[in-house]
Amino acid sequence: MGLKELGAAIAGHTTRVQVAFCGFDLWLDVFASGRVRMQPFKKGGLFAEKDDEGIIVAMPVVGDGVVISFDPTLPPDGFRLAP
Repeated sequence: MGLKELGAAIAGHTTRVQVAFCGFDLWLDVFASGRVRMQPFKKGGLFAEKDDEGIIVAMPVVGDGVVISFDPTLPPDGFRLAP
């Protein structure tokens, strides 16, 4: 599997994907793709705005906010999507 398969799986998912868990090699490929941006999140997993108060955490995302996460239990080029 690779970036194309991950993108097709996200696009073809029946519900909005919120996180893509990736094996290490695929995770590296996603970051090297140039499509990752850091999105600030606030409590509750909501996108943070400039004037939001409290703890704000930047997470790597692609597309319309799909969080990219490393999962060491997956094969190096494997992935799993979660709504």
